Amino acid sequence: MDAPGEERWLGTLRGHAARLAFPEWMPGPDDWTDLFTGFTDAGAPYTEVSVYRDHERIHHRVYRGGDLTAFWSRLLDEVAE
Repeated sequence: MDAPGEERWLGTLRGHAARLAFPEWMPGPDDWTDLFTGFTDAGAPYTEVSVYRDHERIHHRVYRGGDLTAFWSRLLDEVAE
């Protein structure tokens, strides 16, 4: 996969994740999104979704357990449509 196409796809995924996590959020021209998935020290997976305006984080949510599974299921269904 070429880097520009990959970055567009990842940008789209981050945008969908932010709109799913923060339905009240209206993207502004200086907003950017971040999507991170990792593991806790105990080995449990989690996903963080954040929205930044310039360099200030304006929204942040962490998904774990059943909420994590539901979030990714909804996100992948949305992106696939």
